[in-house]
This record gives sequence, structure tokens and C-alpha cells, in this order.
Amino acid sequence: MMKTLVSLFLLPLGMTFWLSVFVAWFLAGKMRWKAYENVHIFAFLIVPVLPLWVFSLPVTGQFLMGGLVSVIDGKKMDFSDRPDVIVVLTGGMYDAGPYGWMPRVETIQRVAAAYELQRLIDIRIPVIISGGFTEGVKVPSEARLAADYFAKMRSEVVPTELEEISMDTAESAEQLAPILRRRSAERVVLISSDIHMPRALGVFRARGIDAIPFPAFSIPHDKGLNLWLPSARGLMLSSSALMEYYGILGYLLTGKMSWADLTYR
Repeated sequence: MMKTLVSLFLLPLGMTFWLSVFVAWFLAGKMRWKAYENVHIFAFLIVPVLPLWVFSLPVTGQFLMGGLVSVIDGKKMDFSDRPDVIVVLTGGMYDAGPYGWMPRVETIQRVAAAYELQRLIDIRIPVIISGGFTEGVKVPSEARLAADYFAKMRSEVVPTELEEISMDTAESAEQLAPILRRRSAERVVLISSDIHMPRALGVFRARGIDAIPFPAFSIPHDKGLNLWLPSARGLMLSSSALMEYYGILGYLLTGKMSWADLTYR
């Protein structure tokens, strides 16, 4: 529900729509303006389009994403020091029609990073995939879908564990914290996308888990003129970053994590 409201009002397309509504309402009351005031009308018509144009620039998306990545801090990943467990937060799923439900690309990237890290260090390190029934109980959980996707391509020495109750990042931390404590896990590697990592680390720290960040996706870096050309990709980058900023703000305001949890102080 909250994501829907944010999309309707606070993401670039939503901003543009509601600004357009406001401008239409404002101009409807000013139809008697004189001809020399048409320049003001023209300037007002630009207002709704401006945020959409700015947020569709790849340079804007990369700047917003960079602000999130720059606050990632904490224990450092040391490939010579074996972690106790690898935790993966899923990144969504979608209905692929005749192929059934499939994990989104971001989920695949995160889980692939977990298994590759396990292979590089020790194939006996347990992997826990966290993601609940976000599309309803009639379809598989995100964790189950991701595990099954990779089970077709690999054999496991240690079976992957699933956490299938959580519906968001805060609930993942809430559900996993007692599991990790029962395991006496001190070195916990947390895998998520780079822009989602600050919020993920924050809620895990709020639950007493000082995880080691291992981002599974890097920010794309366009160069030259492409940085300044509006595109659907630029709009996607900006929207993804804005969702994370709003998510962080929401968690801070609702007490799901503190500023100290977010900034590692």
C-alpha cells in the first residue's frame, strides 16, 4: 500500500501528473489573462514537465544512487576469513505467463552472488534466502522461487535454507535475527543490491546483527553525452533511487532503525 502511494505521488511520473492537474486547475481560473500575460501561461506549462525531464537524465539517476552507495559502511568482506552464514534478500518476482512465476533479474543477481561467494570461500557455508509470499499465498514465496530457479543448475553440499514469512526488508531482519542467534552466527554476510544495502544494513543492525555488506549490483556509469540525454533508463534509475530514499525515511520515522544504525556510528 505504501509503495503504491509513493508511486502515485512522489515518483517522477506521479509528480508530473499531479503538477499537471494543479497547472490545469490554476490556468482554468486565469483564462481572462490578457495577451501580454501569455508568457506566464507558457512558463507555467513547463512546470509539470521539468521534474520528469530532470529525473529522466542518467546523470540524475547516477547522482541519486551514488548518494546511497556512499553511506555503505561496516565490517569489510575478507575472503580469507570464513563467514558463518550468507543471507540473501530477494528482489521481487513476476508472472511470466505460460512459464509461471519467475524471480526478477535483481533477485537472480543477488542469489547468484551468494552462491558464487559460497563457492569461492567454502561450499559448506549455509545460505539463507529471505523473501515471503509477496504475491499472495496461492503462488510460491520469493525465497522458494529463487531457490528452485538455481536448484535446476547446481548441486548443493549444504541445503539452502528459506525464510518465507517476511514481506519487506524490516520483516526479513525481524525473522532472521533469532535464526542467526540460534546459530551463534557472528560473521553474517548480507547480500542485496548496492542501493538497497544501506537500508538493509540499518534494520539488521537495529536487530543486533552487525552484518558484512556484499552488494550484488553496481551502479551503471554512462559517460559523455548520454549522461545528459533523457531516457527511460534514466527515469528507472532515478525512480529506484528515490524509492530507497523514501524507504529509509519511512524506516527512520517508524523507528524500525535509527540514524546510528544507518550511518554505522
